[in-house]
Amino acid sequence: MKYTIAIDLGGTIIKIGLLKSGELIDRIEIKAQSASGLKAQLPELEEAIDQILFANQLHKEDVLGIGFSFAGLVDSVANRILSTNQKYDDGPETDLVYWAREKWNWPLFAENDARMALLGEWQLGAGQNCENLVMVTLGTGIGSAVLIDGQLLKGKHFQAGNLGGHFVVNHKGTTCTCGNIGCVESEASTWRLPSLLEEHLIFYTSSMKGLPLFDFKALFEHAALNDKVAKDILEHCLSAWAGGIITMIHAFDPEKIILSGGIMKSSAVILPALQEKVNRRAWTPWGKVKLVEAKYPDSAALYGADYLVRTNVNNG
Repeated sequence: MKYTIAIDLGGTIIKIGLLKSGELIDRIEIKAQSASGLKAQLPELEEAIDQILFANQLHKEDVLGIGFSFAGLVDSVANRILSTNQKYDDGPETDLVYWAREKWNWPLFAENDARMALLGEWQLGAGQNCENLVMVTLGTGIGSAVLIDGQLLKGKHFQAGNLGGHFVVNHKGTTCTCGNIGCVESEASTWRLPSLLEEHLIFYTSSMKGLPLFDFKALFEHAALNDKVAKDILEHCLSAWAGGIITMIHAFDPEKIILSGGIMKSSAVILPALQEKVNRRAWTPWGKVKLVEAKYPDSAALYGADYLVRTNVNNG
């Protein structure tokens, strides 16, 4: 059985994995230089991949191909990046398929990062034995992916199911980086949190006021200590997330919602709060949609990339 190389190109960290039939054999992480562009990062990716091959005594002939996960819109037929959001802005001009063929004579299969993670959770994680799933990632931004009847939802322009973070939950809200107004992401994401706090009418009374960094870890800690501002902002975020999730339930009719991303480190608070709001507000006469935490929040995209390569090569 041959191996696969999986690349999960994040905005701050890039993960490179060596997999064999769903088993993660080796892994390297390198710092992302997203502001410098994708082409500038390719030599470092080459070095990391060659290092993995050498460390595991493998030759390029032992590898089926590369699965490439990217935080943006991806044409998964032509395997090219279509659009970015202030990260790796030269992505659409970078021919990744040519790069992989020229360097190792491997095929490369690209997909959006949320879809790739959903594939991994569906095959090996929290979505096993379900054919209808929605994945929501809560982090710096908010991403989503959808599986319907065992098939990834992609659409005519490869953006179907990926823009759940840009569903509107406040039509009088903040302008989002996407250009829309009142998106889930512009109401309740890591990049929005500092201004949410500072805009609160009594922020000057908050125990968070003097913090050097406003992040969700601090928000949850101060809310637990009964800080009114922190509690208000946390409830605002939970309500925005619930609104987005309920819209996804109404649109896509999933069996489960899988939640992942850095903010889910506080899952003990988030999951029951969101489940209660969804149970109360979602129109699902057949029953209740279960919200679950991702089983592999740090590596689902690597497992998904392995599945994507094997499926394409075997069907190709």
